[in-house]
Amino acid sequence: SMHTGVNQVDHEPESVIQRRQRVGLILLTLFTIAYGGFIGLCTFAYTWISETRIAGIPLTVAYGVGLIGMSIAVACVYGFMNRQAK
Repeated sequence: SMHTGVNQVDHEPESVIQRRQRVGLILLTLFTIAYGGFIGLCTFAYTWISETRIAGIPLTVAYGVGLIGMSIAVACVYGFMNRQAK
């Protein structure tokens, strides 16, 4: 089966598991800070963020697309780490 061994981590050294957990937590923290910044700006500086443009693109749109890109990058990095560990 293609899925044999996908969730088997009992053969990995504890150090590998701890490193993956630490990096995962760091990535989650960075994304949460970026997302919180977006929500904070939309809540407390709505006029500024809605009127500011970067290369003609509203900052709200640029920030939102950046968050989507960041979430994809975080998922790819974490997925790559998990494949490398096996």
